[in-house]
Amino acid sequence: MALSLRRLFAPKQTFSRSAARYACKLEGSLIVIDRMATFDGRVIDISSGGAMFRPRLAYLMDRRDVPVCLTVGTHEVFGRIMSTSPKGFGLRFDEPIEEAELMAMLATGEQDAPAPVLAD
Repeated sequence: MALSLRRLFAPKQTFSRSAARYACKLEGSLIVIDRMATFDGRVIDISSGGAMFRPRLAYLMDRRDVPVCLTVGTHEVFGRIMSTSPKGFGLRFDEPIEEAELMAMLATGEQDAPAPVLAD
């Protein structure tokens, strides 16, 4: 196996999202489908493809690839927990939500900034 110095010292590719992510404060709940456990909390950012959900728990259990249902107001979105961090659960929706539904969800809560969040 040959090592390539060009590959080793090449600049790292930057991470980019496929959809704009909006910082927000949306009260909601997350149902872990396989255990039928419900966590109340807050969506702290959202896009058409996923969201970051912060439960009201003091301790976050490390969960990955777990089917969930996110409820915000009257809107329900099915997806999976893709990551767990101190900020909360990173969710990826099974199907991207429509822009109109996303804007309706954002209208139900406080929005931190009128513009999308560009950074991770």
